[in-house]
Amino acid sequence: MTHQPTSPYLKSIDEANDTTATSTVEWVFAERASDHHRQYLATEASQWLRQGLAHWRQGEYSPALALLQQSLQSYRSLVDQEREARVLLILATLYYRVADYLWAADYGHQCLKVAQELQNPDLIQRVYEHLGNSYRHLGDQTKALEYMGQSLRLAKRTGNLHGEMRSLNNLAMIYRAKGLSRQAATLYEASLLLAQALGDTTVQLQVLQNLGNTYQSLREYYQMIQCFDTFLNLSANGKQGAPDNHTLRRVLQQLTTASLELRDYPRAIKYLKRHLMLAQKFGDTSSQAAIMADLKAIYRASLSGDGSPKS
Repeated sequence: MTHQPTSPYLKSIDEANDTTATSTVEWVFAERASDHHRQYLATEASQWLRQGLAHWRQGEYSPALALLQQSLQSYRSLVDQEREARVLLILATLYYRVADYLWAADYGHQCLKVAQELQNPDLIQRVYEHLGNSYRHLGDQTKALEYMGQSLRLAKRTGNLHGEMRSLNNLAMIYRAKGLSRQAATLYEASLLLAQALGDTTVQLQVLQNLGNTYQSLREYYQMIQCFDTFLNLSANGKQGAPDNHTLRRVLQQLTTASLELRDYPRAIKYLKRHLMLAQKFGDTSSQAAIMADLKAIYRASLSGDGSPKS
C-alpha cells in the first residue's frame, strides 16, 4: 500500500484544530479558576459580614468597622451591587450609632447611588430617611428636611406604611429642631395613628414620648397628660419596646409637673405615689426622701386651696 503524503492544506487544518482544542481547554480551566476565585471571595465577604455584625452586637465597634470594610471591598470586587448596598447601609447605620454623623452621611450617599442603580424603592426610601436623620444631627435642617421629605413622599407613593410611619415621626423631629412645635405635633399625631394601625408598640412608645414633650413645650398640659398616660398604660403591658426605669420615672416627673401647673393636686399625688413605688422597688433612698417631701408639700397645698384643676 502506497503512503500518500499529507496535503499542506490538510496539515494546516490539523494544526488549527490542535490550537483551537488547546485554547478551549485553557479557557475552560481559566473559567473554572475564575469561578473558584469568585466563590472564595464571596465566602470571605459573607464571613467578614457575619463577624462584623457579631462584633457590633457586642459593642465592639472598631473591629466591626474593619471587618465590614473588608466585606464591602470584596462585594465591590465581585460587582455584587445588592450585597454592596446592604453593607453600605450597615456601615452608615453603625457610624450613626456611634454619633459620627459625617461618615454616616457619606456612606448613606454611597448607598443611595447603588440603590438608585438597582432601582430599589424600599432601599432608596430607607437611605433618604437615614440621610435626613444624619443631617438633623449635623444641624443642617435644610438638607434634613429635603431628604426626610423625599423619604415620606416615596413611602406614600409605594404604599410603604412602616416607612411612612417612621418618616412622619422623623420629620416631626426636624420641625421641633426648627422651633415649629405646632407642625411637629400634627406630624407626630399622624405617625401615632399609623403605629397604632400597624400594632407597632415600640414606635407608639417613641412617638407618645415625642408628642408629650412637644405638648409640654406648647404648655398644652391636658394633651400632654393624655399622651403620657397612654404611654404608661402601654408600658404596663410589658410588650416589646417597653421603656426602662429611668424613662418611666422621668415621665412620672413630667406628669406631676403638668398636674401641678393645672392645680390638679389629686392627680399629682397619684403620679408621685407611683413614682415612690418605683424608687422603693429599685432601692433609691435619696429619691424616696425627695418624693415624700413633695407629697407632704402637695398635701398641704391641696388643703389650703380648692384643689380643683384650672379651667
